[in-house]
Amino acid sequence: MPNKIQMLRYFSKLPKRTVWIILVVVVLVSLGGIAYYQILYKPAQQQTDEPSLQTATVRRGDIVLYASGSGTLAPAAEASFGFGVSGQVKEVYVNVGDVVEAGQLLAELDNITQEIQYTQAKRELAEMTSPFALATAEQAIAVALLEVDSAYGHLAYLISPEVLHWEEEIAKVEQELAAARKEAETSPSTEPDQKVQELESKLDLFKEKLDGNWIYYEEQYVPDNFTLKDRATGKKYVSYPSDASIAQARAEYALTKATVIEAEYYLAALKGEEVPEDATGSNLTEMENAQLSQQSAENNLNATRLIAPFSGTIMSLDFVVGDSVGTSAVLIIADLSQKYLEIFLDETDWGNIAVSYDAEVIFDALPNQVFTGKVTQVDPGLYTSENTSVVRGLVLLDETSDGLNLPIGTGAAVDIIGGRADNAILVPVDSLRETSPGEYAIFVIEDDKPKLRMVEIGLKDLFSAEVLSGLEPGEVVSTGLVDTE
Repeated sequence: MPNKIQMLRYFSKLPKRTVWIILVVVVLVSLGGIAYYQILYKPAQQQTDEPSLQTATVRRGDIVLYASGSGTLAPAAEASFGFGVSGQVKEVYVNVGDVVEAGQLLAELDNITQEIQYTQAKRELAEMTSPFALATAEQAIAVALLEVDSAYGHLAYLISPEVLHWEEEIAKVEQELAAARKEAETSPSTEPDQKVQELESKLDLFKEKLDGNWIYYEEQYVPDNFTLKDRATGKKYVSYPSDASIAQARAEYALTKATVIEAEYYLAALKGEEVPEDATGSNLTEMENAQLSQQSAENNLNATRLIAPFSGTIMSLDFVVGDSVGTSAVLIIADLSQKYLEIFLDETDWGNIAVSYDAEVIFDALPNQVFTGKVTQVDPGLYTSENTSVVRGLVLLDETSDGLNLPIGTGAAVDIIGGRADNAILVPVDSLRETSPGEYAIFVIEDDKPKLRMVEIGLKDLFSAEVLSGLEPGEVVSTGLVDTE
């Protein structure tokens, strides 16, 4: 390293102009170093040692939670259908674009055979349910009731009226007891049990009365009513009714009662009244078969016709008169009375959509207009579209969109509004400190010092949070420390 003398010798050899330039450069470099230390380096060191807080002022504003997606204009209902049988088209009564009513005949095949079969089946049923048939059924009940009285009288003569009376009373109580026992098995209360006990006691009493009347029958009734006199000898003797004659009388009595019941079922059916499912009777079966035949004939005739399932607009028609068609769909009808939007959102927005949420819609064909509506349906499972899982729902556009004249399938951008707060007290999300699930605190700057304060928070988006209580507009809150390097 050269010493001072060598340096002086070196500078003495240089021109004076060069020496002055070197001195000026040295002075400038020294002054720049001092300035850098005082202005940049020293303050930076102080900031590193004493970090400062970032703050924000509590303000009023609006906060809206959106879930954005896409959608297409859809009808309130749509049906694609065809004929129930194959055949040749005989008549077409509508054109594409026609507005039709529910139940309206749209087209039909050549169906002369089905029409004749339906007319015959309808006539047969009408004859079976005519006023004459009704009067005949009522007459049959009257005749059957007379036969019941006759059969009852004959059986009562053979076994005595008293015995027959108590036998029928016992049969009634046994039916009541069976029903009461069934009720007691299914009911936890004590009332059914008490009813069972009462009926059991009643049944025992009636059986005792029957036994007593059988004794009376043997000892008194038969001798009084069945004592005969032998013509040859003139002697009297008791001729007991045979078991076979009594059994036959019982069967005839049961048959006449069953005949009345079946006749009553048939009359009820003719009048259109309710008939038990287990009802029997040849007349009833015949009438039911006639009803089934008419229904089958009507179904066969309807299979040759296209009938509007609901009121709507004909969207497409894939046949003309004379075409031979099968059973595949050949017509589409849609209900355009209400404007719906089929919407699709990303699966991450599952929690941001629900029925009754408001929606804002901008159609691709009308980019300068915003339409509103409400969510009416959200599918419970994810919907697969183009190998992507999405949330699918329906939005009903408001009545203000009635003048909307766009074709079904028109695309649109959709915003589902999950929440809205107007003129709310807002703070940055960064200022929130979650003390426990759903509970928050914020550092509020008071006298240049941060103080922790509990607040109630409402809606939140990515940047701001709604303060329901705990803060007022104009207060200053901390959003964290200033980042330093």
